Amino acid sequence: MNVLSAAPAKSPLFPSRRAVTFLALATIFAPILSHAAAAPQASTSQASTLADLAKICEAWVQYLHTKQLEPIVKFYAPDAVFLQPSGERITGAAVLRSLFQNLMAIFDSGLTLHSRNLEASGDLAYDSGDFDEILTTIASGAKINTKGSYIIIFKRQPSGSWQIVQQVFTGTPPAGT
Repeated sequence: MNVLSAAPAKSPLFPSRRAVTFLALATIFAPILSHAAAAPQASTSQASTLADLAKICEAWVQYLHTKQLEPIVKFYAPDAVFLQPSGERITGAAVLRSLFQNLMAIFDSGLTLHSRNLEASGDLAYDSGDFDEILTTIASGAKINTKGSYIIIFKRQPSGSWQIVQQVFTGTPPAGT
């Protein structure tokens, strides 16, 4: 007697071997693949952040050259600290406003920043480098050449914008001083 054997019925409680294999592989590779997919987004975001910070530094220098006080002051957090080459610590946007106002009244600045390290991590970032500056006394036209190093520390604000929270300039005294 020739009896056809019926295929075993598929149980809804026990998935097929193929399904089990697929689920096992998906479980193993999902974290790897999702991390690999996120990596380009993270580097794009990091590159965008660094580009934004570089633009802030460029704008800060441009506003100093063109003596635009209000835009410069807006770059600083209300409790920002500025350490001058002399070591003097100036704290607060109001005091910084007065400092820049006085500098702009006495000198024309030819500041150039040469960034060496621009890094960001989370809500903090910094730009560190060297500077050259030719200060021209407005009253006499006398020129003062200075150079040194700087660091600018930024903090991301709740709005997503970056503000300067610490800024340090060190330098060698101009010749003859």
